[in-house]
Amino acid sequence: RDIENYVDERMKSSSMTTVRYDLTALSLVLQYAERKEYITNIPKFPKLDVSTTNPRPSFTKEEWRKVTRRMSKRVIEGWGAHKRDRFILNQYCLILSNCGVRLGELRNLKWSDVRRETYEEDGNTVRIIILVKGKTGIREVVCNKGTEVFFERLYDNRKEELNAHPSPDTFVFCHQNGNPIKTMRKAFDSLLNDLNLKKNSMGKNRTLYSLRHMYATFRLSEEVSPYLLAKQMGTSVEMLEKHYGQVVNRLVATQITKTRSRQTVRVTEKVYPF
Repeated sequence: RDIENYVDERMKSSSMTTVRYDLTALSLVLQYAERKEYITNIPKFPKLDVSTTNPRPSFTKEEWRKVTRRMSKRVIEGWGAHKRDRFILNQYCLILSNCGVRLGELRNLKWSDVRRETYEEDGNTVRIIILVKGKTGIREVVCNKGTEVFFERLYDNRKEELNAHPSPDTFVFCHQNGNPIKTMRKAFDSLLNDLNLKKNSMGKNRTLYSLRHMYATFRLSEEVSPYLLAKQMGTSVEMLEKHYGQVVNRLVATQITKTRSRQTVRVTEKVYPF
């Protein structure tokens, strides 16, 4: 019964895959304990329904507006190193929610992986392209319009700290000594607790990974092709269908009936520094 309670609690904040990994590791520990005669028998593990999904909880647009407003206010209220940490978290969350990459992919980003492209189509349209390295290999990710502002803030802040341009081989999200920031989980949890948004309506804990889930939900609601979105996020259409099946099916029907005239677009690339 204790293991069943553990699984029930874990499922509130973790994916099915994570729970399966946990139970596999726990099973190996218990098998070792039985061989050493530390325990007399191994308790029965509950059977998981692998056909079901347990996606990370997301944010509604109104909830996300509350988060972004509070993040900005906390930066203003901060001081010293505290203020710096809040500033970095603010830009990290804004960038993450506008590109949909995995946490580790963004955390390991270097300035050499960031470039700015200007598309001349009915005026100048700027897009940030980042090169991320994750569990599915290396891929280019196109950030939403406006994301260039968040990168500019980070670059200017680091330039001021160093009194020089950051080196291309240095981390975008780093401590003052240049070492990469390993995690921002506690700071993000503190922010959500401050807003009483740590749990969603189903009682599931929101985490930084919820921003990737939010990105996918928002982009699908804006009728972005599931095939392009899967490539952008480094996942598969099958995974999108698994988590957002009804939305994906509706969008596929919409996308295949769309037509668009061909246009010639001039692209100007520029790497950092701007």
